[in-house]
Amino acid sequence: MDNLHRSFARAALVTASFLVGFIPLTPVTAQDSSPYVVGHWRLNDSFKDFSTGPAITTDNTDIVFLNPTSLTLTLEYAFFAPDGTFCGCDRDTLNANGRTRYTMLAEKQSNIFSTKLCPTQTEGVLKSIVFTSADKIGADGALQAGVQIHIFGSSPGQRSESNLQGVSINPTTVIEMNNIHKQCDNFIK
Repeated sequence: MDNLHRSFARAALVTASFLVGFIPLTPVTAQDSSPYVVGHWRLNDSFKDFSTGPAITTDNTDIVFLNPTSLTLTLEYAFFAPDGTFCGCDRDTLNANGRTRYTMLAEKQSNIFSTKLCPTQTEGVLKSIVFTSADKIGADGALQAGVQIHIFGSSPGQRSESNLQGVSINPTTVIEMNNIHKQCDNFIK
């Protein structure tokens, strides 16, 4: 092999070695869909972590749950304070390829978000699970995705939107999903 061919082969090998670093070793998955998703809710919340300027005030959160499957699912979403205190829960049917939508203000007005359990709470953690049967939580092919929209003031355009985060299913998270279901069962009765 002459020098020109060796140089070309060496350049091709270096280029291939470089490009291999960009190929993922695991298959790409939808990171924001899971039978268990989490997010952050706010209702008349004011937050300031800096010494100058106004506080960040969030009036409400609009949350949308999406069913990307052909299954009809039971949707349970629970509200928690940042310290883990349970603040309420709701249960809906999430139709095949359908969606469920609500606002935190409506959840408070319906006593789904309990001001008896969390009288002064203005923000916290949302945990949502879906299942086809309560005895198969985390093991039945159920999936959900979602979006949370934080609304700042009543003027149009003052909002931020982000996906609810899908949680990986493992023995520990299945235990947590069952705990959420148990808390919802006790609350909804």
